Amino acid sequence: MGSSRAWGRNGASTTSPDVWFVTLSTTVRLAFPPLLLSSLPKRAIGFSYPSGREGRMLGLALLSTTLLMGFLLDHVIGIAGFLLMAWVTGGTGALMVYNSTRRRIAFVKSYCSTCRLRPLIEHHERMHLEGEPSEDAVWAEARKVYSYEGLSLANDPKICVFCPIAKKLRAN
Repeated sequence: MGSSRAWGRNGASTTSPDVWFVTLSTTVRLAFPPLLLSSLPKRAIGFSYPSGREGRMLGLALLSTTLLMGFLLDHVIGIAGFLLMAWVTGGTGALMVYNSTRRRIAFVKSYCSTCRLRPLIEHHERMHLEGEPSEDAVWAEARKVYSYEGLSLANDPKICVFCPIAKKLRAN
């Protein structure tokens, strides 16, 4: 299968062994096609699929639908239809089921993987994976730990101009 770097892995998170943060490389986007669409906006810097009971139910539903559609397409256009469905939605369903276990996977855009704000990105995604669906609640919790001034975000040329972190931390 090759090295783990080929899949975009930039190493496991140092703060928690429960979440594996994967750099969203082109290879990873091609392996999981729904990430192609969700990663289009520049301001979308971290991604994770649902976890817990919700992730398990959605993942199993997606896998079941993938199998059903794959078998239907298999009868119409052959094995290519089944393989197409497995590629387009099967991997995403499997990731959702996997995220319902103790180990979870989250994705970080490649240009954010070496950013000094990556710990905040990881904290954000970890909260979502632990079951907090509300963006407002996640940012309220982040503001308790991080601040715009404390991170010196005002005139940092290394922070991307479109990065949502500065704007979210500044908005109090």
